[in-house]
Amino acid sequence: MAFDAVAQAGDVLLVVAGDHVRFLGPRSREEVLALFAAADVTVPSSSWENFPHAVVESLTVGTPVVSTAVGGVDEIVVDGVNGLLVPPRDPHALGAALRRYLGDHELQERLRAAAAPSVKRFSRDRVLLALERGLEEAAA
Repeated sequence: MAFDAVAQAGDVLLVVAGDHVRFLGPRSREEVLALFAAADVTVPSSSWENFPHAVVESLTVGTPVVSTAVGGVDEIVVDGVNGLLVPPRDPHALGAALRRYLGDHELQERLRAAAAPSVKRFSRDRVLLALERGLEEAAA
């Protein structure tokens, strides 16, 4: 679906990386974070997601997300705050959201500014502290 959306968004370059896609091949965590940081936007277009690690990683480095509102994505991405959300399986809506984002520099800057702060709750220290508290409660 991302390919269809990008085709509709106009003059856009789509860069793809991952273990199951060989356009760039597998990358180290540092390389993936650098790719996210270099991107104008991250476009996950899944029809289903559990916990969307790529969304959190993208936002952590300050790159907004234009995505389908599936699974855990809409628990992390707030439409109009740190990204844009569209219905699943709708390449026209995804393409329109990409055009909106790429055509509005004020929107880009606002979403970029909110990206990293929006996922501080997923920082390593906070997650480990919550896990430690949970284990202590379970053991008590």
